[in-house]
Amino acid sequence: MKKSIPPYKRSLSRTEMIERHHRREYEDTKNELDEFSRRALSGLRYHPEEESLEATLRRIERRVAGSTGRSFPLRQILSIAAAAALLLAAGYFLFSQPPAHEALFAQQFDYLPSAVNIEGGDRNLPSEPTSYEEVAGYRARAILAYEAGNYQQARELMEKHLAAYSRDTEIRLYLGIVLLGEKNTEPAIRNLETALQELPQPAYERPAKWYLGLAYLQSGQAEQARELFSSLLDGKDRYAKDSRDVLKQL
Repeated sequence: MKKSIPPYKRSLSRTEMIERHHRREYEDTKNELDEFSRRALSGLRYHPEEESLEATLRRIERRVAGSTGRSFPLRQILSIAAAAALLLAAGYFLFSQPPAHEALFAQQFDYLPSAVNIEGGDRNLPSEPTSYEEVAGYRARAILAYEAGNYQQARELMEKHLAAYSRDTEIRLYLGIVLLGEKNTEPAIRNLETALQELPQPAYERPAKWYLGLAYLQSGQAEQARELFSSLLDGKDRYAKDSRDVLKQL
């Protein structure tokens, strides 16, 4: 008589993996999967949106089959990937971009405490809007939302403010940080590059370099990130210490 496998030892099939990913179900709520399958399932939440999971699995199959001359069932392929350290602790597996960059970014990223002075409203900014009444208070409300951790609301208010005050690079710096936290990497880079080129005040230079370096790191531009982190080593602040830590792992 064939011995049945306990429910909690069941392996996740390819079809079920894809279906759960489509439904955004990343937890083994019924406690029915083996350890590897639970880790792989949990890691699917980190799969990049620009490529479908089906395409990633096909690419893994081609990669493994091409290197060995043989084809493997999905379970063996995933086990090979894990053994080859293509699976991070969270279960994230990819062949294209080194996942270490994403893990390093997640380890280092935190929001910059606000140093923006919002007293006196928006009247002393570099350029005047067509209609001041339409945007009055966006700047202050954006910073209050940022300080409260309501980053989506802060981003929306910052964007409305910058539509009228495009030269307010202090707010642009914080917008870049918020976008970076949302993993909107390309617009984050554009805003941070502008803020660094047109610093609102000298004290923002090192934070601007740090967050731009993180943005380059998140986008996979390791050399650009390394250059910025290296420029921060001459100091005794947190940016110097954290840059040393990052450079050791790049």
